[in-house]
Amino acid sequence: MINKSNLIGRAGEYRVASELLLRGFNPAIKSVDDGIDLILDMGTTVQVKSVSAKASKNAYYVTLATSRWSKGIQTKEKQSLKADFLIVWVIPEDKFFIIPREKIGSHIGVCVNPLPGKHYHEFLDNWKILHAQKEGATT
Repeated sequence: MINKSNLIGRAGEYRVASELLLRGFNPAIKSVDDGIDLILDMGTTVQVKSVSAKASKNAYYVTLATSRWSKGIQTKEKQSLKADFLIVWVIPEDKFFIIPREKIGSHIGVCVNPLPGKHYHEFLDNWKILHAQKEGATT
């Protein structure tokens, strides 16, 4: 039986990858979830999280977890962000939060809010942060 959250997660990876392609990046999708979902052409790593249910008024919460398989059984292990960036796709609003690892620190989850002045709002659809990373990698 296919787990719906796995399907949504995989859809998010492809949705973010397509957005990156349209913005001039060449993302590679990893086949194994080890805390990194995408590797960009300049070596930058990305963890993608997709969210559709509000945790509270206009806020969405995502847990940073990695899948582990043992003897055919999948478990989720919470951990701090391993990738260079976390990209959260808020499905109902088709919005993206592009958050650098240093802004998340050792937290095992983040709460994003698309309203001005709220949680991680400065990273809402802030694709230029990845372009700056790319330009820094090529100089």
